[in-house]
Amino acid sequence: MHIERITSWSELEALQTQWNALAGDLPFRSWDWLATWWKHYGGSNPNKPTPRVRGGRQLYVLAVYDDETAHERNPDRRLVGIAPWYLHHTPIKGRVIRWLGSGEVCTDHLSLICQPVDAQSVAEEIAKALLHEFDDWDRLQLDAVDEDDAAIEHLINALEQSDTEVSREPSDACWVLDLPSTWDDYLAGISKSHRKQLRQLERRVFESDRVRWRRGESADELATAWPILVELHQRRRKSLGEPGCFASNKFHDFHREVAERLLARNALRISWLEIDGTPAAAEYHFADSRTTYAYQGGVDPDRLDEEPGRLSTILCLKQAIAEGHQKLDFLRGDEPYKAHWRAAAQSTLNYSVVPNRQGARLRGRVLTFADTLSDWARQGAQYVWPSAAT
Repeated sequence: MHIERITSWSELEALQTQWNALAGDLPFRSWDWLATWWKHYGGSNPNKPTPRVRGGRQLYVLAVYDDETAHERNPDRRLVGIAPWYLHHTPIKGRVIRWLGSGEVCTDHLSLICQPVDAQSVAEEIAKALLHEFDDWDRLQLDAVDEDDAAIEHLINALEQSDTEVSREPSDACWVLDLPSTWDDYLAGISKSHRKQLRQLERRVFESDRVRWRRGESADELATAWPILVELHQRRRKSLGEPGCFASNKFHDFHREVAERLLARNALRISWLEIDGTPAAAEYHFADSRTTYAYQGGVDPDRLDEEPGRLSTILCLKQAIAEGHQKLDFLRGDEPYKAHWRAAAQSTLNYSVVPNRQGARLRGRVLTFADTLSDWARQGAQYVWPSAAT
């Protein structure tokens, strides 16, 4: 196998077709999601490589080609693996390799992009390149990796065998609901009290003329749905004393563009619920051939007594079942409503790898010591110290 490091937008753009073919239909691993993230969060002109400066971000995608077609002048060379990364350079942490899509976008289910049959060979080739060819990194930080991800485990095992320092820490779980074949089967599998609540809600609201559920399935419908989603999300979060995700211009602009891209792939599921002619809830989801991914939503904080969020979830569940999906993935975060809908926690891990180089090891130990001091400080702040009299 042959590896090339992609550091410019033009090189990244050239990979689009083969990348999407290799990634399959999981939206979070697609070129559309990850390259669009780089466009908005990379911090540079997309037509120029990111300079290696303090505080800068450098595109650091590793593209793996098979040996028989690897020559760079071969227009038909076959891409067999991708490490979707960037290099983040800061004065304190040094040069850290991270996932494209990380940070406030909170991308889940990231991995090395390859066919399962090639996972071990691609992972070992990438590990070899990191250790012997590309030595301009101080830490490999891969957060929120699915615990059963075989490709990443192969990568980490190969790096461990070469005297790197590896840590594995639990991260937030993803919550996944296994879907039955019918809505009645779903109701039969939940608690009696929850089943009664949902049936009463269906009779009271859905069988009336008060409710209309609308879906954004065209560019015009997306243009209508988007401001409704943003407004309802922001109003609800502000009612709880929070800024709301869309207060970030980068977050908003990234999602507005990626929504258009995923709509073109039939991977977008955006909808809104109207009660008495007024939007009361909105859902921003994604889909592949097997799974609906519940990413974001919003409700009217002035109409919570009418349970618009629950009504909207019922309709999205029914739609996922009607599409033949096997799972509804509520993604990362331990919010209580996920377990309430009978989703189960799927563990994820944060991997941190420090190479066997003196500068990287020293920096890693300083950061570990700083984290320990920070933990002690938090524990001390929570400790109730005895009074002098005691």
